[in-house]
Amino acid sequence: MKPSALSPRNKEGMSELSRHLVKAAVKAGAMHADALAVADTGNSISVRNGCVESVEREDGCGIGLRAFVKTANGLAFASASSSNVSQAGLAALAEQVVSMARISEPDPDAVPPVGADHPDAAAIASWQKRHPEREAGWTLADARQGALACEETARSFSPEITNSEGADAAFGTTHVAYASSDGFAADYAKSSASLSVSVIAGTGEGMQRDYAWHRALHVSGLRDAEDLAREAASRAVSRLGSKAMQSGKATVLFEPRTATSLLGHLIGAINGRAVLQKRTFLAESSGQNIFPDFVSIHDDPDHADGMANRLFDGEGTRCARRTIVDAGQLTGFMTDRYAAGRLKTRATGHARRGLTGDTSIGPSNLIWQAGSLDQQAIIESISHGLLVTELIGFGVNGVTGDYSRGAGGFLIENGKIVRPVQGITIAGNLKDMFAGIAHVGSDMTWFGSSAVPSIAIEGMTVAGE
Repeated sequence: MKPSALSPRNKEGMSELSRHLVKAAVKAGAMHADALAVADTGNSISVRNGCVESVEREDGCGIGLRAFVKTANGLAFASASSSNVSQAGLAALAEQVVSMARISEPDPDAVPPVGADHPDAAAIASWQKRHPEREAGWTLADARQGALACEETARSFSPEITNSEGADAAFGTTHVAYASSDGFAADYAKSSASLSVSVIAGTGEGMQRDYAWHRALHVSGLRDAEDLAREAASRAVSRLGSKAMQSGKATVLFEPRTATSLLGHLIGAINGRAVLQKRTFLAESSGQNIFPDFVSIHDDPDHADGMANRLFDGEGTRCARRTIVDAGQLTGFMTDRYAAGRLKTRATGHARRGLTGDTSIGPSNLIWQAGSLDQQAIIESISHGLLVTELIGFGVNGVTGDYSRGAGGFLIENGKIVRPVQGITIAGNLKDMFAGIAHVGSDMTWFGSSAVPSIAIEGMTVAGE
């Protein structure tokens, strides 16, 4: 059997897969349809105490279809996916999804995959020129060497490092192709490489663990393995002797790694579907000042350091850089086309699409604009506070904004770090916390698809001794 044009092993085949499935759905009776083809190749290697523990490779392709049919009460739709990408398999999937749609409950507000603000041919060509398809730049042998070197450096950092939880190196590529029944079709590919290490310091009940990790589009953008190892080991050692601090009010300084959680809470609260369902504490906050005027946050789908670059979203809507918070003011909510229609606003290009199910909403690359003070200068400005380096649990109520999480870090007294702290809880309300930000650091740091600086919040409650 000679190779078919419907092969997921080449770029043209991926695009043809999605186009062919849309045509098959229309032929089976769908009024509208869209399809997503995804091919992933991933390699990973784990080492511990100088020995390779596992080597894994994943190589898969899947295709998903959404089909809309017309009923007396409006459009109804269904979705399903398959790994059978033969012509017969695609035809069977199309018949199945259309049959499912015919017995589904119609939604008068359903938005079919036609008429979106698609990028044109020139935008697609420009994107592909600026983001050429390429491998991650590692072989398994390279990844093995990187993981072993990283762990060895961490283990030998100090006599107080007593054990290792191992190091992991991974790399791979993802290729996505999308097509809809209004004729739009496009694809993109991206690679990634990552390295992480975790070690344990101390003995007995006084043991402490910590880690470091980094992820980049290409191995050339990864942090040096030894630098990563030294960070993990020094963090673990610095936490030895941790104990609780006294309860009371304090300024809480989130380092960049823990400050990413604050960004996540914000994004969850401005999700258009959450707004529609009135399950967010920011449902009435569009256009209002929810942060101090020195806070600005952007969503950038085309950034050299971002891991979530994309030309179009899960509905084929053109993505563009957007300011989410402008000098403290929330500019609006993140929407897909459904939420935008219900909220009577424009779609923002934030639809996410899996192989099955309806669209959801999510960002691309999030960037919290850096401030002017470095972390040390912020610490020196705090008379009594806590530098948070670890968060535990997820005690956050997205409806009310109530916030309560276990935490660990370092006590700050009179502008100096005094000692490590653990076994405490920090609490507040996210709306008050956002408004109570006193400083934004200059140390903006990338963590995958988010770039966040240190963030200091005044007046939080610390529950300790």
